[in-house]
Amino acid sequence: RGEFDKAKTLYDSAMRVEADNVEAIYNYGLACKQMSLYDDAIRTFKRLQTVVDSVEVLFQIADLYDAMGDPHASQWFNRLHGRVPTDPNILGRMGSLYSREQDESQAFHYYLEAYRYYQVNMDVISWLGAYFVKNEVYDKAMHFFERAAQIQPHEVKWQLMVASCHRRRGEYPQAKRMYEEIHRRNT
Repeated sequence: RGEFDKAKTLYDSAMRVEADNVEAIYNYGLACKQMSLYDDAIRTFKRLQTVVDSVEVLFQIADLYDAMGDPHASQWFNRLHGRVPTDPNILGRMGSLYSREQDESQAFHYYLEAYRYYQVNMDVISWLGAYFVKNEVYDKAMHFFERAAQIQPHEVKWQLMVASCHRRRGEYPQAKRMYEEIHRRNT
């Protein structure tokens, strides 16, 4: 019910009664996370990691480090990736981390892998399209923007991005037709 402080107190009481109560420890960590008590939450989840080795706990630790902007986040996401190598959300998060660290080659690798496993994540598609535009590989960028336009057909920006790729490739008549069609549909 959103009463995180009260929940935290009750989980703390449960842990005093049964110190290795996995559910109480996990939920205590979640309550701390919701209250933005990130250091307490990390300590709690690391304690739990010694009791039970689970991907859920690894994710919580990685997510907390990421929320704090701590560079340890990539280390924990790498551990998590080792356990769940085909999870597109983890791959996307790793791409995002490397992008923030300005390691474009690693970011590209993880975003492309995320796309391979789940081809409808708009953040991933958008990043890949922008990456190819930045590197002047417009035919590849067009592929991602066309995919985005299929997923969000009423979002004009994707259609404009496709037209822009045609223009940048020097395909002016095709770009002009697309711009005119977009204008006709949206006025």
